[in-house]
Amino acid sequence: MNERLVVEFAPAEGAVLRMLGLVERRGFRVSGLGMSEQPCGSQASLSLELVARDAGRRVEVLGLQLQRLHGVSRVTHASAVARERAA
Repeated sequence: MNERLVVEFAPAEGAVLRMLGLVERRGFRVSGLGMSEQPCGSQASLSLELVARDAGRRVEVLGLQLQRLHGVSRVTHASAVARERAA
């Protein structure tokens, strides 16, 4: 099942590489991504479409791990938000 995380962060050198590396090491495959940056250049948003490599992987745990990275201000599990709105 595809899951989506949206990560808001400070776009510093190596920030995207750190996030993608963590995602891969924690057992998820990136099936799509998109990024936008605020005009001021101090905040950016990375939208990650993810697929777990096995059934034991939880995207909620990955979100908590991403939240702990330097420069990350917020992580939203967009799939969960969409399911709540649909209910």
